[in-house]
Amino acid sequence: MNDLVEATGLSRSTIYNSFGGKKTLFALALKEYRRVTTENVALISRPGDVRNNLRALLLSIVDSELSDHEGFGCFAANSSLEVSGRDPELSALVAQHFERLESGLLRLLKRGQKAGEISPDQDCQMLSRYFVAVIQGIRVVSKGLPAACRQPYLHSIVEASIETV
Repeated sequence: MNDLVEATGLSRSTIYNSFGGKKTLFALALKEYRRVTTENVALISRPGDVRNNLRALLLSIVDSELSDHEGFGCFAANSSLEVSGRDPELSALVAQHFERLESGLLRLLKRGQKAGEISPDQDCQMLSRYFVAVIQGIRVVSKGLPAACRQPYLHSIVEASIETV
């Protein structure tokens, strides 16, 4: 809240009166953050090779983490860690981000199966959940890695993940 007061020049009471409190403001911020999920889904919705689209998505996540010099991280991932199990309403909003990404991944993977790029024996639902977990894992793990080894470490996760498809 102090950051908002400082950045906007508004008083706490003005912010609270305008948005209805911290929880409401937090929920609005989570809803606004949908654009990031939308951008990620758009990235994997492009025509082309499924593995290349997956790699492009994962590398964009890695690039985002590597360029996050302030250490803010992904709002959805941070929120998941912060509100998990504490607030059902906020947890549901966080889950929507993961579900939207999972749905986009599922469409991509099923498209890959239809095109013969992915074995029909693969469970696309399970793989889409796996890739959501990989993405969130990249975001969390990258925060604890020394700067000198972050890029090769995260790239190795990307390549190992692509090998599962």
